[in-house]
Amino acid sequence: MEEKWIKHYSNNHKILLVGEGDFSFALSLANAFGSASNMVATSRDSKGLLIMKYSRAFAILEELETLGCSIVHEVDAYSVHKHPMLQNKAFDRIVYNFPHAGFDLAENNLNQIG
Repeated sequence: MEEKWIKHYSNNHKILLVGEGDFSFALSLANAFGSASNMVATSRDSKGLLIMKYSRAFAILEELETLGCSIVHEVDAYSVHKHPMLQNKAFDRIVYNFPHAGFDLAENNLNQIG
């Protein structure tokens, strides 16, 4: 496959995305490359909690899986290297976008804004 660059990322890079919220960044990168087979996308939340929090999460996760993305839930950014599915893996790029304190309720709940 011909190499394709999107800013700092190439479809030839092994890319780890840490702390994804609704996985929309992972999906946009995968769509730009036309594949996500070079990507591992992680979230701090369990899959169930993620789907409860983000209205589009289920559809995004399905699309990412179709594009070949490896998805890992319940990954703490502080101990990625200790996670059983990520131990001893090497990546060309590790991306942690817009970290925030997170929230417990649905994304559209006004009580989240404080």
